[in-house]
Amino acid sequence: MPTHHVETDYLILGAGAMSMGFADVILTEDPTARIVMVDRHANPGGHWNDAYPFVRLHQPAAFYGLNSTPLGHGGEDLSGGADLVAYYRQAMDRFIRTGRLQFLPMSEYEGDGRIVSTVDPDRVTTVTAHRRIVDGTYMQVRVPSVCAPKYTIDPGVTVIPPNGLAQVRRPWERYVIIGAGKTAIDAILFLLGNQVNPDRIQWIAPNEAWLLDRAHMQPSIVLDSVVSMVESIADSTTIDEAFLELEQKGIVFRLDDQTLPTKWRCATVDRGELATLRRVEDVVRLGRVQDIGSEEIRLDRGTIPTVTDTLFVDCSANGLVQVDPHPLFSAGRVTLQSVFMCQQTFSAALLAHMELLDLSDERRNKICVPVPHPELTHDLASTLVATTQNMLSCNRHMALWLRRSRLYLGHHSAPHRYLLGSGKLAVINRRARVAMKGMLHKASAT
Repeated sequence: MPTHHVETDYLILGAGAMSMGFADVILTEDPTARIVMVDRHANPGGHWNDAYPFVRLHQPAAFYGLNSTPLGHGGEDLSGGADLVAYYRQAMDRFIRTGRLQFLPMSEYEGDGRIVSTVDPDRVTTVTAHRRIVDGTYMQVRVPSVCAPKYTIDPGVTVIPPNGLAQVRRPWERYVIIGAGKTAIDAILFLLGNQVNPDRIQWIAPNEAWLLDRAHMQPSIVLDSVVSMVESIADSTTIDEAFLELEQKGIVFRLDDQTLPTKWRCATVDRGELATLRRVEDVVRLGRVQDIGSEEIRLDRGTIPTVTDTLFVDCSANGLVQVDPHPLFSAGRVTLQSVFMCQQTFSAALLAHMELLDLSDERRNKICVPVPHPELTHDLASTLVATTQNMLSCNRHMALWLRRSRLYLGHHSAPHRYLLGSGKLAVINRRARVAMKGMLHKASAT
C-alpha cells in the first residue's frame, strides 16, 4: 500500500480533551486553518475512552470541554464518562464536516511527520505541518485500566481495575481499594452506593490529601473561591497554616481531622460524599503496596493480613503525572500544558487563541507560563501564584476573549463580582508571591 501524504497547517498529536480544545478554537477563530489529528484510540476523548463506567467530572461541566460547545445542563451538573465520549465524538464529526480537519484514529505518530496505523502497518501517512506540530500528549494522562500495578501479585490473588467493579457478578468477603486519589474515592462511593456493607471494605491509602469542597467550585462563586485561596496564601507563613485557614473558610477539607495531609491534587468532592467515605473505618496508612500475597499484604511500613475471598481494586495509577515545565511555544511546535491550576481544557483553548495572535513566541511565553499539575501541599502556593500571574497577564492582552470564554472560571461570575475579584487578585498577587517564596524556602529546609 503506497504512503499517503497530507499537507496541513497543524498536526495535533492526540485527540484527548486538551487537543480537542485546541482544535476547536483554531477551527472557530481561523476559517482558513487546516488540521490533521492523530490518536491511538478509535474515538476522540483520550482517557475518557478508558475510564471506569461510573466516572464523572469532579467539577461542574459548565467549565469543561470545548469553548464553542456547552457541556451538560449547566449549574452543578457533573457529566459522566459516557456523556463525555459522546460529546467529543459529536464534536469530531462537526470538525470533520468542515472539510478542514482530518482525523487519523487507531494510529501512532512515529516522528518526522510519519503516522502508522496500529491495525495495518502498511497504512502509512506522512504529514507536512506548515505552521505547528501540537503535542497534546505531554501531560501523560493515565488511568488504571491501561496501567499495570507497580507492585507484585501472587498467583491466585484477584486484582482488577475500577472498570471491573461494574462487572462483579458475585459478592466477595472483602473489597480492598488500593490508592488515595479521586479514583479510589469513586470506587469506594460506587461500592457503598450499591449497598456494600462498609465493614467489608478496606482502604489502603498511602497518603492523605486535602480535598476541595465542590460547593465552592460552583460557576457563580468559583472566582470568589480562587480569590480566597490566594488570600490564604498571602496571609500565611507556612503552607499548613494556609490550608488550615482554607479549611476554616470551608473551601477544603480532609478525611482524617487528626492528620495534616501532605498531598494536594485538586480532587473535588461534596460534603455528602465526605460523610459517606467516613463510613469506611478500616483505613490502612502504611504507605504504598509492595506485594500482595495470598496471606498478607506487604507495604512500605509494615504488613497486614488478608483473607482468601478478597477482591483487590487497583486505583494506584497516577492519572496526572507532574511533568517538568516545557516551553509552551517554540519553533514549529506547541506543547499543551496547563496554564491555570487544574484547568486543562481552558488552558488548551487559551493557548490556541494565543497561537492566532500576532505575537512572537518569546512574547507568548512571557504572557503565560506552564502550571504543572500539583502533587504536594506546597504546590498549592506555586500553582496558585503562577495561575494568578497568568490571569492578570491575559487580562492585559485578551480581556474580552477571556471574559467571553465559557471555560474560564471568571466567565460565570456576575459583572460586578468579576470586576471585584479580578481587582482583588491584582492587589494580593504581590503579597502572595512573597509568601510563596517563604513557604517554599521552609519546605526545602525541612
